[in-house]
Amino acid sequence: MIQQDMTAILRQGFGKGPTHQLRLSGYAPAILYGCKMEPIALAMDEKTLTRDLLKLHGHNVVLSLDIEGDKSKKKHYVLIKDIQTHPVSDAVLHVDFLEIELEKEIVMEVPIVYAGTAKGVDLGGILNIMAYTVKIKGLPLDILDEITVDVTPLEVGGPGITCGDLPIPENVTLEEELGRVCVAVIAPKAEVEEEVEEEEGETEEGTEATPEGESKAEEPAASTEE
Repeated sequence: MIQQDMTAILRQGFGKGPTHQLRLSGYAPAILYGCKMEPIALAMDEKTLTRDLLKLHGHNVVLSLDIEGDKSKKKHYVLIKDIQTHPVSDAVLHVDFLEIELEKEIVMEVPIVYAGTAKGVDLGGILNIMAYTVKIKGLPLDILDEITVDVTPLEVGGPGITCGDLPIPENVTLEEELGRVCVAVIAPKAEVEEEVEEEEGETEEGTEATPEGESKAEEPAASTEE
């Protein structure tokens, strides 16, 4: 898990007017949520947010957040839950943070990075990715930022790589079905269609056809002698 230190200040004004003035002064509004606390309104340097948070967003990162003006002088450990950005400049407009406890396990989505070129792809196959992330449970700082998987050995039509094959550390738990396939190499669509056509042709050859316009003769009914 990536760690990053950041600072914020308590925000006093609310509504469109104060928020507009806040942005004009170079700050962006933010909110800190927590299961055992009331939401805290914050203001953070917009340039710092744009520079740091955007490159961290999408990664598993724990922020150590110091809040100026907080009487408790507590360091808050938080996750980035949502970032709103300007559609043109990409400047950060608003951030939602979620406070967590470092000693308490959480479940997070961890991205899978597929490295290398599969043997089957070199032979004309197609790499079929069925899982881009998996759920991992563990202490926040133990959870991986990403999982790297080598796809080089994969061949066309092979079993692929399942969740049970992923390199997961012993201090975290994989919250997925072990048999779930993450990636495999499949045959090109044209080959699949050709195989289907061949199977259909074999089926037709094995079926006895009746000439058009000719019907099977009915068997005469058995006579009953009195």
